[in-house]
Amino acid sequence: MTTKWTKKKRARRIQAVIFVIALAVFLFSGYQLLKIYLEYKKGSDEYEKLAGEAARILSEAEGGLAQGAGTGADGEQKETGPFPWEELDALMRQENEDYVGWITIQDTQIDYPIVQFTDNDYYLSHTFEGTENAAGTLFVDSNIPEGMEGKNVIVYGHNMKNGSMFAGLKNYREDEFYEGHRTFRVNTKTGFYTYEIFAVTVVSPDSDTYTLEFGDDAQFLDYVARMQERSLHNTGVTVEAGDKIITLSTCVNKNVDRLVVQAKRLEN
Repeated sequence: MTTKWTKKKRARRIQAVIFVIALAVFLFSGYQLLKIYLEYKKGSDEYEKLAGEAARILSEAEGGLAQGAGTGADGEQKETGPFPWEELDALMRQENEDYVGWITIQDTQIDYPIVQFTDNDYYLSHTFEGTENAAGTLFVDSNIPEGMEGKNVIVYGHNMKNGSMFAGLKNYREDEFYEGHRTFRVNTKTGFYTYEIFAVTVVSPDSDTYTLEFGDDAQFLDYVARMQERSLHNTGVTVEAGDKIITLSTCVNKNVDRLVVQAKRLEN
């Protein structure tokens, strides 16, 4: 016959077991969150260091400054060194030979190197310095042989919860942000370029947005027209047959869709 004391003892044991299980779950969850935080921080620290190096070099190019030939005190022409973007390219290639460019978008954390590899998988999980990390690296589609000089340069990047990598592209869904950030900067080994946004869309991963080649000018212009028809904003930007464009892509809606920001390269 079970006594009242026995029932209370059994209840206390059950409560103790439940407490231990809850504590274990709490500690494990805390450990996982700490692990994620440390991984995010490690990636962020690496890119902040690289951004500092890039800022030092590119500060020489602010205002359209182009080095290469200068005038000495005696009035004679003399060599003053490489263009700033050439210096940046050389420095980053020392760090990683896959480097192809640098992108900066004001008022976001987007201030990163861009790479291109032989496949589209490696840099999904590796940083610029080759460390395995969920942040990955911004990378150009491996199927574009011209790299940053392609007709439609597609650049992929993660939408990180801490706002890093291409998470800042989400701001372009808002009219106010778009109006204040119609252009952004991309530096490559060939120059210091400004890009003007002509479309912001949300598409499926298999969308024709990711078209790499065009048979002729008519096909290219038809493609641009379709992108502008789908755009969240009426940009009013004219893209001509001879223009080169860039397509920035990141995941949204729980990795179901892709947010895409497209822009044309302006003449320097």
